[in-house]
Amino acid sequence: MSPSKKKPGWKEDSKKGKSYTKDKIEEEEEKNINISEKERNFDLSKVEAKANIVTEKLKKDYSSMRIGRANPAILDPVSVPFKDSSTPLKDIAQIIVKDPQTLLVHVHEEELLKAVDKAISSANLNLNSVIEGKSIKVPIPKITTEYREKMTKVASKIAESAKIKIRRIREDGMKDLKKDCANRLPRDEAIILTKKLQSLIEKSVKDVDEILKVKSKEISGN
Repeated sequence: MSPSKKKPGWKEDSKKGKSYTKDKIEEEEEKNINISEKERNFDLSKVEAKANIVTEKLKKDYSSMRIGRANPAILDPVSVPFKDSSTPLKDIAQIIVKDPQTLLVHVHEEELLKAVDKAISSANLNLNSVIEGKSIKVPIPKITTEYREKMTKVASKIAESAKIKIRRIREDGMKDLKKDCANRLPRDEAIILTKKLQSLIEKSVKDVDEILKVKSKEISGN
């Protein structure tokens, strides 16, 4: 008998001696693509998350800058010795604004009053706290023009540091994209992702500029 003819659409695998239909071949190809996607190094959503962390930290750093008006965030750097460890002041006390130039610290446990008072005075914030009854009053000194100019420069320096971090995030993203290109990432898709990455970085840098603009205006008192 003559050898049986294979139906159209079948393919012989010489190594494994197996035959595949077109559907089977397409299924295998799709499977390989899916595996490739899972193994990708570049993830735009993760890049965005990293950039957001930088801008949020910038906002937090700015909130703790003393600019002559009472703001509870001014005391964020203060830690108090408590139960054989150092505890953030905000975890053991309530901090409220009494007036534009005064903060009041209500300590949850009265026996910690002296420790909190000492921690505030020794936190290098140029603040002189005073115990009044069961609370601590923290007067906020008015700032001079010279101090405002100094704080404006500090704010600019912090913003520039944030931009550098964002640019490094871009560099890391480009490195991941190059790795993916070497691992069969289609060129057209790589171009699209590169443009999206650049747009994201540009937006993040603009966000930093806007945050700095708002803070500089606040420091100047305008």
